[in-house]
Amino acid sequence: MSFIEIQSPELIAKLNQVAEAMQDTSPLTAAIAGSFVAVVDDNFAAQGRPTWAGRKASTIKSYQRRGLSYGGVLQLSGALRSRITSSSDRDSASIGSNMPYAAIQHFGGMTGKNHKVKIESRLYMPMDANGFLQPEAENEIFKDVDFYWKKFF
Repeated sequence: MSFIEIQSPELIAKLNQVAEAMQDTSPLTAAIAGSFVAVVDDNFAAQGRPTWAGRKASTIKSYQRRGLSYGGVLQLSGALRSRITSSSDRDSASIGSNMPYAAIQHFGGMTGKNHKVKIESRLYMPMDANGFLQPEAENEIFKDVDFYWKKFF
């Protein structure tokens, strides 16, 4: 499991103010979890932010031999994109996938028999390789927090 870290001091301060003012933070964390999902969907639609590495020529040839269409990167079957899940409670918002290959597609690394196949990192979750919230996600969460901040202040 990875944790996402917010880098913006302004967002952290505002988030803390809102959390202290709310008796039940569940609506806020649910909104943040929903924003995580929306950002992931936007990442797939944009083919990555930043743009993902394309498929290798050998992969495309393999698909052609099997009669599969190329489609977008990480979108051969659509299973990864459709199996993104989120949850929230009073104290946290989370996002993930139960696909066995989800982590290797996000972080990259060696896989396959004897770990001879290199998978390029394709950051589809709302965080970078270091666990920091991607700018688009930070902007969306800022909107969520700002909505509740305006209700209380």
